[in-house]
Amino acid sequence: MGAFIRNTLVFGLCTIHAVFGQTYTEPYRPQYHFTPQENWMNDPNGLLYYNGIYHMYYQYNPGGTTWGAMSWGHATSRDMIHWQHQPIALLARGYPGNITEMFFSGSVVADTENTSGFGNRKRVPLVAMYTSYYPVAQVVPSGKLVREGQQSQSIAYSLDEGITWTTHEASNPVILNPPEQYKDQYKDFRDPFLFWHDDSKKWVTVISLAQLRKILIYTSSDLKTWVYVSEFGPVNAVGGVWECPSIFPLPLNGDKTNVKWIAQIGLNPGGPPGVIGSGTQYLVGGFNGSTFTADPDNVYPAPTMPKESVIFQDFESSGSFADSGWIPTGDLIEARPANGTLTGQQTVTGYLGNRLLNTFFKGDSTTGTLTSPSFKISHKYINFLIGGGYAPNKTCIDLEILGKVVRTSTGENREELSWHGWDVSAFMGQSAVIRIIDLSTDGWGHITVDAISFSDTLARIQEANWVDWGPDFYAALTFNGLSPADRVDIAWMNNWQYGAVIPTSPWRSAMSIPRKFSLKTINGKATLVHKPLKELTTLESSHRYSRSWDVVQEGSWKLDLSGKALNINLSFSDRSPMALKSPQFDIALRASSSLAHQTRVGYDFTSKQIFVDRTLSGDIGFDSTFPATYFAPLTPDKDGKINMRILLDWSSIEIFGGAGETTISAQIFPPEEAIQAWLFSTDGNTKKVKIVASGIESAWN
Repeated sequence: MGAFIRNTLVFGLCTIHAVFGQTYTEPYRPQYHFTPQENWMNDPNGLLYYNGIYHMYYQYNPGGTTWGAMSWGHATSRDMIHWQHQPIALLARGYPGNITEMFFSGSVVADTENTSGFGNRKRVPLVAMYTSYYPVAQVVPSGKLVREGQQSQSIAYSLDEGITWTTHEASNPVILNPPEQYKDQYKDFRDPFLFWHDDSKKWVTVISLAQLRKILIYTSSDLKTWVYVSEFGPVNAVGGVWECPSIFPLPLNGDKTNVKWIAQIGLNPGGPPGVIGSGTQYLVGGFNGSTFTADPDNVYPAPTMPKESVIFQDFESSGSFADSGWIPTGDLIEARPANGTLTGQQTVTGYLGNRLLNTFFKGDSTTGTLTSPSFKISHKYINFLIGGGYAPNKTCIDLEILGKVVRTSTGENREELSWHGWDVSAFMGQSAVIRIIDLSTDGWGHITVDAISFSDTLARIQEANWVDWGPDFYAALTFNGLSPADRVDIAWMNNWQYGAVIPTSPWRSAMSIPRKFSLKTINGKATLVHKPLKELTTLESSHRYSRSWDVVQEGSWKLDLSGKALNINLSFSDRSPMALKSPQFDIALRASSSLAHQTRVGYDFTSKQIFVDRTLSGDIGFDSTFPATYFAPLTPDKDGKINMRILLDWSSIEIFGGAGETTISAQIFPPEEAIQAWLFSTDGNTKKVKIVASGIESAWN
């Protein structure tokens, strides 16, 4: 436990105890992704390279496998692949009794010039800046009054290279409240990212005003006294709170004379298209020591209905749906369009006009369907606004042709409607109906729809630059102490939608593989590029699999490749889309012999997207949103090839598309016996296919 020494609380005297008999071979235990020995972990904190050692601190609950008693766990490494567990760095104050302060997310720097005065001639101080969360109102040792639920920014320092820490009781919290104009946001003021800015010769920290989707920027000369200098946001993806912001420099195309700055921002919920819950976006711009300015081509307007749209149904009538020619069933037989508020419990936003279709009028117990009048498809796209529950086939809107569902969409567990659209060009001239379905009575058991329209332009949801397009890449943070050309990023490989119920024990949550970032011009735009650390190759087994095909015929093909942890490079040629077909090429991993369990990774040649399909990936029943398919845009290279690197671990899969400009990270929980690999070529043959793969050994043994 921590001890009071000279009126200063010293942490790092409490170790993570080993689990008796632990071998790091429990079901789903990642073999080369970092996990704590036991208990709950979330955001990476205080990533620092100093004196040959990589430090990773992280949000940690020392007492259980769900969020609580937030402390800072700690691990060290010499290569970011092999990690050694260290004592808890910052233990929740009062734990395990009445906790008076928790240590939320933050960052660490090496104060090599001793600007803080915490060091001496022999010892360089490491300084941590973190969010102090106060569950109860109190007067803290510095004499400052904090309110119940307050979030403020505090600092601590270490004189033994990050093992033990002393909180700066004389001044903490060093940033007590947000600026005066945001004084009511004291409960959502968090996650400082700290760094030294060479040109201005000052320390800089960026802090989130989570609910307002703003980043506040402060500067300091001594890490103790801070001045608020500017703010940034809201912009682009704003469907949830902003958390864990950071800004950092990267040279464009390797040119050290052309350095851009990246703002990386966590968002929860409101992640990438198709993702329920968490995500991470980025913006490219400039930073002058006090102000971040996004490049104009990185700021996107809010989505709107395409100008040339033809309205099919706007639900503005005050009559029943049947009066408008729709065929209702169930509880919807006498229903009619509603305004945004129903039963005093639900407020919907984002719809157009005064009314919309909302099946919540009897609460989530409402069930039924609505089928539109028949129409001929006359435009390339059908667009609509949709909200409500995520429940494929249960709360959804379908396009049916000759009784067959050819397109479908569901909500995202949000009351805010967002634009979605279907490419229906393959069905031009055919008769169709739209069916809106609510067959769910569970939580979020309703659907909201508005502004169904036809257009030759696709209506899109809010555009953003996504760091990763998968569901499990959040709270990403880069290492301090590395040069801009060696920028490395790590994320929490989980999602707040289901993070507390994933089926792992005695630990819960993993980190992503460390990724080296670069900034390259791709398709005329500065784009963030990921590359797994080359040190990962040290874990590759001697057994390698390599095969190429001039043509892979349409159908499915079992490979002489198997394993639970693999490094796979897959390439193949682009294909031309065909009318009324959906050509795809994919590899199924962690597949059972019957293919009842499998995780598909592939490419859709029509939409030019890579995808990960985990709908059959094993244990998927712990959350209704978990079984889903995730897509991300990827343009073939100049030779017309699609290149993917796939990192498979015991409970995760990370896809690096192209040069690394497109990534998808997702957890999976397959059965032990599911180790096979298959190729699938759908709606035609695929040419010039090549696979090079190797097993990956455990980093813990």
